[in-house]
Amino acid sequence: MHAALEALRRLIDGMGKVEFSANTSPEPFARGFTHGFTIDFRDAAVRDAYLMHEAHSRAGARLVAALEGGTDD
Repeated sequence: MHAALEALRRLIDGMGKVEFSANTSPEPFARGFTHGFTIDFRDAAVRDAYLMHEAHSRAGARLVAALEGGTDD
C-alpha cells in the first residue's frame, strides 16, 4: 500500500510527503486500526484533484479490501 500511495506523487503535481506510522496512541479510539497515514497537499485544489484521480480510486479500493470488515468495520 505504501508504494501505491507514494506512486501517486509522480502523477499528481502538488501532492507532497506521505507519512506512514504505527498507531501508538494509548487512547481507546483506534477501533482496531494498527497503522495510519497522512498526506500533505500544496493546497485544497491539489487535494481535490487527488480525491478524483483514477489512481487514487484504485489505491483506495485496495486499501479498503485489506481492511477487516471493509469500510463498515
